[in-house]
Amino acid sequence: MQFFPRSLFVFIFCIPLAVVFGIMLATPLDRTSMIIIGSAFFLLLTPILLVKHQAFLIFSMSAYINIYFLPGQPQLWLLATAVSSLFAVLTWTVNRTKMRLINVPSLTWGLLFLFLVTCVTAQATGGTGARILGSSQFGGRRYISVWAAILAYFAISAFPVPTEKRKSYTLLFFLAGVTSAVGNLAFALGPNFYFLFLLFPPEWAIFQASEDTRVMLRINGLFPAALAIISFMLVRYGLRGIVNLRYWWRGVIVLTAFVLGLCSGFRSVLVMVMILFAVQFWLEGLHKTRWVFVGLGVALLLAGAVVPFANRLPLSVQRCLTVFPLDLDRAAIDDAQGSSQWRIEMWRALLPDIPKYLWLGKGFAIDPKDLYFAQEGVRFGGASPIDGSIVAGDYHNGPLSVIIPFGIWGVCAFVWFIAASIRALWINYKNSEPEMRTVNTFLLCFFLTKVLFFVVFFGAFYVELVLFTSTIALSISINRGVRTVRREQVSVQPARREPEVTGTWQPA
Repeated sequence: MQFFPRSLFVFIFCIPLAVVFGIMLATPLDRTSMIIIGSAFFLLLTPILLVKHQAFLIFSMSAYINIYFLPGQPQLWLLATAVSSLFAVLTWTVNRTKMRLINVPSLTWGLLFLFLVTCVTAQATGGTGARILGSSQFGGRRYISVWAAILAYFAISAFPVPTEKRKSYTLLFFLAGVTSAVGNLAFALGPNFYFLFLLFPPEWAIFQASEDTRVMLRINGLFPAALAIISFMLVRYGLRGIVNLRYWWRGVIVLTAFVLGLCSGFRSVLVMVMILFAVQFWLEGLHKTRWVFVGLGVALLLAGAVVPFANRLPLSVQRCLTVFPLDLDRAAIDDAQGSSQWRIEMWRALLPDIPKYLWLGKGFAIDPKDLYFAQEGVRFGGASPIDGSIVAGDYHNGPLSVIIPFGIWGVCAFVWFIAASIRALWINYKNSEPEMRTVNTFLLCFFLTKVLFFVVFFGAFYVELVLFTSTIALSISINRGVRTVRREQVSVQPARREPEVTGTWQPA
């Protein structure tokens, strides 16, 4: 440094760089400026990301955040998956002799088969249709979402989560979902807060703005936020801890989140929460105790308190309650029945097409001309309202969103992955360490609830896959693989039965 003083380094490099960044910050919404500044910020964060990239990815999987200055405005989890995968490869390359990657063969081969099916289908149906890559078709974002969801599984499950951080990472994974309500919050606060739409998706707020608030006010972003809060409480305390009267405030938080979720107007809130609590009740073994009668009593009390005043509740809440035969406002009933009938008609129209796409799926690629003509036909009354959604591939049904785009091969690959995931989650639940019992119980409960809801009620393959892959990846990572108990250990020392890890990771 005697030939190159520090002050000279500052004058030659640091000051000009600061001037350039200052000029770019004068136009913060310019895409070029943001890309350059973001890249510089990313380089400064590299030492932190080398250590915390897995935590960053786990948080981003459930976060509703967009990277607005990148082409296509990708969601945060897509960028986090790429970054975490890169650092995971670098970490493993440098420390290859000291650590091995966790590998669960049934999950690995199932996801690789699913990746192969999607690639072959894309190639056989005209390509991915990525507009940002110059394609004349739509649909590339969906392929990217599916492939990134598969990559996210390997990025999260490659290395074990530190023992002391397993619970905190799991809580972070679920609590990140509260960011879904930021868009609605920005809309409610007014134009001075519209800058939040640069990072948080505005779709929920747009839907709220398009509604006639004089008839029905639906705050849609409260649905994922409410589910995130309820999931956080169940992971942290379990159902036993929530209903413990000594800590009454836990039940109040869950009940408040549930009521706020009903304000979204989605019937899915009521259905999913009911399934979630029923599965959790069974997994915790409460069905074998006196809590069965306590639960029935609480349900009857809630029903007795709600039913007489049901038609006086906000219309968004009444819309959720239309799943029950109650005396509700006609506007809420008609709106809910219209939505259900629209979906039933679309499913009826799609069922005859299943044999046509059984061996080679339709794929995700969409011809913009077909989409334009379908939308214009709906606009001028020459086509059914469902035609636009069918052309766009929005089937509002989980099984149809798999079999039509990818045929029987996609169904086989997806069922393989789901079955292997449930098996791994079940084993980790049965053989869980005492301090991780609550976490493993809810991970299994959450996955089963999502699968049941996806198959029976509503789902979109390219949207839901990331939730499935990230949930099972988190379980694999915090349990260091799939935990099993050797039979000889059970027979010789039943009192000291210690779960062992079947993954291939092991310290040096």
